[in-house]
Amino acid sequence: MGLTVPQVMLTCVVGNMIPIPVILLALKSSFVKKWLGPLIRRAESKTAAIGAHDRWVGVASFVGVPLPGTGAWTGAMVTHLLGMGIVESLTSILTGVCVAAVIMASLTLAGWYGAAVAVALVIVALGGRYLPLSRQ
Repeated sequence: MGLTVPQVMLTCVVGNMIPIPVILLALKSSFVKKWLGPLIRRAESKTAAIGAHDRWVGVASFVGVPLPGTGAWTGAMVTHLLGMGIVESLTSILTGVCVAAVIMASLTLAGWYGAAVAVALVIVALGGRYLPLSRQ
């Protein structure tokens, strides 16, 4: 499409962040609170000891890992369960999205070497459990 890497990164970050305020506000609605009530109460009891700085860094790190299941939408749910405010939630999620964008842009610009690094990291992270020749 003729876009530069910074243009693509900005587009991806903005596109990823557009629904987040809507999701955060929806999670505060009485319908969602009623629907997720038991889950929210359980999560709140388990996360009471987590400090504010640890929550922010934890969410940013979680969102910043470019793997399936992590990302801004899941991060929004996590910030809600942790009882984070809207500004704290948005800044930690935005930081994580920017980190993920840098990681993905770096791997993309590295070409086949980037693909090899990504595959090797996934294999290491999974401990080789899903390789055809590995013993479980």
